[in-house]
Amino acid sequence: MRTGASQLASPSFTGSLTMERTDPDKFQFGRTKIFFRAGQVAYLEKLRADKFRAATIMIQKTVRGWLQKVKYRRLKAATLTLQRYCRGHLARRLAEHLRRTRAAVVLQKQYRMRRAHQAYQRVRRATVVIQAFARGMFVRRIYHQVLREHKATIIQKDVRSWLARRRFQRLRGAAIVIQCGFRRLKAKQELKALKIEARSAEHLKRLNVGMENKVVQLQRKIDDQTASREEIVALGVCLYVSSTGVLFDLAP
Repeated sequence: MRTGASQLASPSFTGSLTMERTDPDKFQFGRTKIFFRAGQVAYLEKLRADKFRAATIMIQKTVRGWLQKVKYRRLKAATLTLQRYCRGHLARRLAEHLRRTRAAVVLQKQYRMRRAHQAYQRVRRATVVIQAFARGMFVRRIYHQVLREHKATIIQKDVRSWLARRRFQRLRGAAIVIQCGFRRLKAKQELKALKIEARSAEHLKRLNVGMENKVVQLQRKIDDQTASREEIVALGVCLYVSSTGVLFDLAP
């Protein structure tokens, strides 16, 4: 079945033809025309009518939406104008009320401030007088306390220095006695070792000529240390007696 060139140029026709290209038995392309099977043209017309109906509905919907938007904008503008005038009137009334209230508040503030300032000045003068007397009393108490503490510090310093000197003297005397005893013990051990070496025969063979002089020198050294120890002990006892004031007999 053949169709005209005007029908071939319609968008619905070309769209439907594009959708139906998957079934080549329903149409055939010629050089200048397209050949359809029976019933295909009615089907394509139905598709075009559906497209037109959908487009008409879309246009109507868009126009009605635009009209409603215009109506809504007019109502919104009128509402905003009414709200603006009402709010302006209320704001002017509120501003007038605030001005009157502020004026009353300023007057009250000034009156109350004057009364509070006068009361504060009276309390301040009384407080300054009380503080002056109280601070003078506290300063005098602190001065007397510092004076007593200074005197007590001087007494403590002298007592502690005297006790420290006594303790140092006792410790020094004890240390001297311990050192003398330790040195005497070491000298005895050295003398005993030398005597043992002198008794051995092998050692006598290895001794040189000056061994006897060395023994004599060591004996003299021990005697000197013993004499010095006795003098140190006597000196320590004298120092202890002079520091404690206790007398006792030094005779054996």
